[in-house]
Amino acid sequence: MACNASAAASSSPNTLLCLFWIFLSLISGSAQLAIEKERKALLNVKNGLSIAHGELSSWSGDDCRTWERVQCHNITSHVVKLDLSNLGGSTPIKSEVISSLPDLEHLTYLDLSWNNFGGAPIPGFLGSLTQLEHLHLSQAGFSGRISHQLGNLSKLLHLALNHNSMEGEIPETVIHLRNLQFLDLSHNSISGQIPESIGNLKCLQALLLSFNNIEGVMPKSIGNLSKLSVLDLSNNRMVGAIPGTIGNLTALQNLNLSGNQITGHIPNSVGNLQQLEQLSLSDNLISGSLPSSLGDLCNLSRIHLLNNRIAGELAEFFEQLSKCRNDDMRLSLILQGNEIGGPLPIHMDKLQRLFKLDLGSNSLSGSIPTSLGKLSRLMSLNLSSNYLVGGLTKAHFANLTSLLTMDLSHNHLSINVSSGWLPPFHANVIAMRSCNLGPRFPPWLQNQTRLHSLDISNNGISDFFPEWFWNLCMPLMALNASGNHMRGVLPISLECFKNVAVFDLSHNNLGGLIPRMLHVSLYLDLSHNSFSGPIPESLFGGGPRVMLLSNNSLSKTVPSSICVPPLRLVELNNNSLSGALPNCWSKSQQLAILDFSSNELSGGIPPTLGFLTMLESLHLNNNNFSGRIPLTLQGCSSLLVMDLSFNELSDDIPSWDGGSLKSLRVLSLRSNKLSGEIPLELSLIPSLQVLDLACNKLSGSLPSGFGNFSSMATDQNGKELAQLHTRVPGERSFYYHENVTIIAKGLQLTYSNSLWLVTSIDLSNNKLSGEIPEELTNLHGLRFLNLSWNHFSGSMPYEIGLIGQLESLDLSKNNLSGGIPSSISALYSLSILNLSYNNLIGRIPMGNQLLTFTNLSYMGNPRLCGEPLQIKCPGDNPTIDRVTEEESMHEDDKYGGIWYFIGFTPGFVFGFWGFVGTFMIKRSIRIKYILLIDGICNWFMHM
Repeated sequence: MACNASAAASSSPNTLLCLFWIFLSLISGSAQLAIEKERKALLNVKNGLSIAHGELSSWSGDDCRTWERVQCHNITSHVVKLDLSNLGGSTPIKSEVISSLPDLEHLTYLDLSWNNFGGAPIPGFLGSLTQLEHLHLSQAGFSGRISHQLGNLSKLLHLALNHNSMEGEIPETVIHLRNLQFLDLSHNSISGQIPESIGNLKCLQALLLSFNNIEGVMPKSIGNLSKLSVLDLSNNRMVGAIPGTIGNLTALQNLNLSGNQITGHIPNSVGNLQQLEQLSLSDNLISGSLPSSLGDLCNLSRIHLLNNRIAGELAEFFEQLSKCRNDDMRLSLILQGNEIGGPLPIHMDKLQRLFKLDLGSNSLSGSIPTSLGKLSRLMSLNLSSNYLVGGLTKAHFANLTSLLTMDLSHNHLSINVSSGWLPPFHANVIAMRSCNLGPRFPPWLQNQTRLHSLDISNNGISDFFPEWFWNLCMPLMALNASGNHMRGVLPISLECFKNVAVFDLSHNNLGGLIPRMLHVSLYLDLSHNSFSGPIPESLFGGGPRVMLLSNNSLSKTVPSSICVPPLRLVELNNNSLSGALPNCWSKSQQLAILDFSSNELSGGIPPTLGFLTMLESLHLNNNNFSGRIPLTLQGCSSLLVMDLSFNELSDDIPSWDGGSLKSLRVLSLRSNKLSGEIPLELSLIPSLQVLDLACNKLSGSLPSGFGNFSSMATDQNGKELAQLHTRVPGERSFYYHENVTIIAKGLQLTYSNSLWLVTSIDLSNNKLSGEIPEELTNLHGLRFLNLSWNHFSGSMPYEIGLIGQLESLDLSKNNLSGGIPSSISALYSLSILNLSYNNLIGRIPMGNQLLTFTNLSYMGNPRLCGEPLQIKCPGDNPTIDRVTEEESMHEDDKYGGIWYFIGFTPGFVFGFWGFVGTFMIKRSIRIKYILLIDGICNWFMHM
């Protein structure tokens, strides 16, 4: 028994050990099953991402711990981190591909960013990954509302949904993620207000909501986020004032509220943000003065408050800032575009940490203190567009050795330095527009060998360009010396300037040949000078986007190199160019503006112009072009203005497809030799608002569809229409404003900025016949109508008074008959009326504007009667000789009335003989008396 007992006793620990190993085996088997499930889930993702097999080539075998982009737990081997970012590129991925992700139950980190899920909503099954702490879905092509299931991720610390197309309001379920430390919803289309409950995210360190459509005011509860270090609400639609509770965010380092509609003052509590390094409140409606407490924030490296309504002066603010003794920290201070006035602080040198100072476009006055010249760390200075006065001496620049950018434009300044003075800096950018630098060319520029941009326009410089300037040969250059009186000729070659972005010498007195240039990448403007000779072939080789050579004396032919892309705008008008235009435009499909007007060009209009699908403005007027108008021009589907007037074009007007030219707003074919009928297709161009076909040989009747021009059918007053201008994109935006000349009111009128208000039809001086269509009265917004010198017959449109905006109406020199419609008196805006030399009959309507016209408006219509003509209409009162009556009245009115009334007041004898004597002697009295008696009789007869 003892032995057995001993055996039993010895076997008991063995049994427990065996049971323990059995338990471990079961646990291990369960873990193996779990890991196998996760491995299969990952392989399902890989199989769905066939486009990313190269990136996921390591995903093979049984051990997923060695797979790239996958991280497993060191002990349990469960997948805890998965990085699927930037796998598909721009190729769309279906969300079903990642539908197996919920099997990764232990996942704490998931990154799906930089993919393209094709606008699908955020999958709701992501909410089942309840162990997630980091979820990155930025720039992944998701859209729709933010999934409410994300509210299940209670352990989430980091949520990034930025750069998607999310919309709707911020859901409350996101606000319930109380452990959240980082929330980025920027660059979406999220709307609504920031919920007041945002203050419950007490752990939040970064809140990024910029570039959305968020409205309303900043909630006061945002002051509860005491751990917040970054707050970016920029570029939304937020209104109201900055709440004072912003001062509770004592850990805040970066505050960006720019690009909203925030009003009110900057609260004084902002002085509590002692950790603040960057403050951006630009592009709002903030008013008041700069709070002095802002100057107490000694960690600030950026204060950007441009484009607000901040007023007051700078002295106190600068004084506070200068008390901070951390001179090792650089400060960028940008206050451009406000209403700050008064003088510049006298002791600017106290703020030695300034490296960028922008006070442009304010109301600063007085002189610039010499202490500015002691800011040795200053790299960028902008004082442009103020009211600063006085001279700048070498003391103003003495220690500006770090200066790279200087803009003093649009002030009343002058440079008072000796001819041998050279600045201590070597700037990249110098802008001194309208600074009274003339009349000499600034000699102190000769040591500025690092210049990238120089603007000395509108300075009254009447000098020659010195030779040393062209010898600088800057590798990168943007030059603007326009609006001066500079004279002389340019060097034959400027090819040493390897890369010129902007070259603007317009509005000067320069002459000679245009120099050879190697490369102008963006903008070339030599207009309004006296350049002569041919256009160099090399001028277009560098690929400028804007080329303005108008108003010179350029001659010879247009080189075929003009067709080299990426040219967007060409102005060669008002020169002496001759010959034919090259037929090479099929290569120039980016061209938007083409103006060759007022030259001596001849030959046919090149058919390849029809390849210019982006062309918006075509001016070939005032030349000698001949032949037919190409039908291919209907390919210019973006065309807004086509002016082919004053040429020798002949044959029919092409039957352009109105749908192809649906954007056309101005069509002028005036003063050519066009014949045939007006094609019906013209009336199918809905946007047309100026149509000028005058002075041709057109015949036939007017299409009834001329009442269908929708742009003329509405009142233009106060109507917001897209103005006729073209923006040429690039490093520098250039707005081209249209100029169109029309004949109206007997005058030659040129419209530019107000062209969008003009509506006009001029068909005068042709051979048109038939009746004027009644449909024309549908054009309620038409301002100028001229159908004179044709063969129109029949009656005037009965409802012509419906064209309520009409200012000028000319129907003269036709064969119109019948009466003048009475509705014409409803044309309250009419200032010019010419119905002369027709066959109109009857009484001329009276009232309103018609009272202002003389007989010249109706002459040549012998059967018209009534005012202002001297011909009385049947039934009018008998006519008395007006000349005799006016002479008699002028002579006797002064005394006749007195004698008349005196005759009744004396005694019977004097009264009787006074009255009878006056009656017998004065003819005007007799007439008045007879008319009086006649009027009394008529009154009694009608009682």
